[in-house]
Amino acid sequence: MTRRVVVLSSGVEFTRQLLQVLHERRIRPHALLLCVPGLAREWRALPSTARRLRALPLLPLRWARRRLGPRLDRRLRAGGQRVVISGPLNGARMARDLRRLDADVIVLARCALILEPHVLSAAREGVVNVHPGLLPWIRGNGPVTHSVLRGVPLGASAFRVDPGIDTGPLLERRLLPVRGGESPDALWDALHRLWVEMTADLVRTALDGPLAPGTPQPGRFPLCRNTTPAERNAAAEAVRRGEARALFERWLPLCDPVHHSLPLDADAGFVPRAGG
Repeated sequence: MTRRVVVLSSGVEFTRQLLQVLHERRIRPHALLLCVPGLAREWRALPSTARRLRALPLLPLRWARRRLGPRLDRRLRAGGQRVVISGPLNGARMARDLRRLDADVIVLARCALILEPHVLSAAREGVVNVHPGLLPWIRGNGPVTHSVLRGVPLGASAFRVDPGIDTGPLLERRLLPVRGGESPDALWDALHRLWVEMTADLVRTALDGPLAPGTPQPGRFPLCRNTTPAERNAAAEAVRRGEARALFERWLPLCDPVHHSLPLDADAGFVPRAGG
């Protein structure tokens, strides 16, 4: 029996890249559900009546771009999977569309918000995700900057989604190979590619059969907030000094030699212990 694996995304560009990888590997999920944010709340949130009046004539055009653009995007349909253009993430329309898709597993593809409980319970076997940082040390935003500043190598983590922020049981962790000499922007591009590749791997694994329950994360570390210019400058200087490469080499002996996967029970002693 074919398993119903649904890819849920609110980021069109990330979704295009993911579907390209899936198409190249001949991996076809049951459906793609793309969440499109509504305009009414954004329009009401404008700070003055004058700005709302100026924006009003443009609403039909913005609506057409958001709703019709993805429907006409051939790259979103290249793999032959069903494509559902839904409403805002966590909204009633999205919840209704998910119920109709009757998913075994939901694989997130760059969703911009924390999922509410009714979404987490919408699939029989749960919701899974890939985060572009090594968990539990790097959760939240700014993974390149925070990784370097916290003494953690660049990498990505596949995990089961729970109500917290990047706190669910781990399925896989991989280090990003760093040669040395890369700029912070180049490192982010490489980390982004790893993020896409691991998401495609997660779709394939979910199609093959039930996913593992996962390994609880070894402790809880502070959430990574949006980075400041001073933090980004400090991280860029550290990258220029070769610290990103040094971190990769230091952690590499813990990993398998093929995919650079970090064992799920490895709680590296190179960084401070979690506070619980």
